[in-house]
Amino acid sequence: MKQITVSFLLFFLTYLVVFGQFEQMIIPGDLKQQTIITEPATLRKGYLRSGIEGAFITIDKMFDEDGRRNYYQNTNAWGKFRGFSLSTQYGLSDKFEISLRIPYITQQYLTSTKVEEVYHDEDTLITFRSTGNGIGDIEAGIRFQIIEGSSGRPSMTAGLDLTVPTGCKNPTNIKNELEYDYPTGDGKVALGINIDFRKTIYPYSLRLRSYYEHYFEGNKILHPGEDDTEFKDGDMFIVRGNFSVHLNDWIAVWNDISYTRFGENTY
Repeated sequence: MKQITVSFLLFFLTYLVVFGQFEQMIIPGDLKQQTIITEPATLRKGYLRSGIEGAFITIDKMFDEDGRRNYYQNTNAWGKFRGFSLSTQYGLSDKFEISLRIPYITQQYLTSTKVEEVYHDEDTLITFRSTGNGIGDIEAGIRFQIIEGSSGRPSMTAGLDLTVPTGCKNPTNIKNELEYDYPTGDGKVALGINIDFRKTIYPYSLRLRSYYEHYFEGNKILHPGEDDTEFKDGDMFIVRGNFSVHLNDWIAVWNDISYTRFGENTY
């Protein structure tokens, strides 16, 4: 009788433990309230994520063909770039995800040239302003989880991205070589593939990602006043390591170190 009682108690306690873990997994709040560290490598089936990304860049000097930092075309040039992207991802299954990214670009460049007349002891400052606003090149992608992460192994995902040249590729409203509306697109189709490994040891996350993007040939006006030119940008290869840590249940710090290599451009 004692052996039967002990066996029944062990079975009952084991059942309670398993049932508690199952309840934790099906609570919707636990699945939604996750950060980039605790969420799965790909979105779960039926889940939709949307967001807005932003970037701000200023340009002062540029590297010339000899590797020296100079102002653009020996002038006092200055520029700023603002980009906003509407991105969305959707889980078709627990291991298969699709994405779409629509960028909007607004940029402005100022160029000042000082013209000196020695004989008349006069100098004139001429300023040119160029802007560019509009939709950029749209990017669509798919991601598939090849290996599901566990306590003993990292997750592995593979992705494919396609960039379509939907943005304006040529300069417009050309007044002179320094004053015109900048194009918002690159004028080429790009195809990228990435492999992503991630290991989560809460509250830490380690990640290694490799990305290769191939650019197809395009045709566009490279400089105002010129004819259309065929071009081929060099392919891009990136290796990126990442270390992330949770500060609390909602905030995570993300640290990247990367190596990028560009191929040679041809015109």
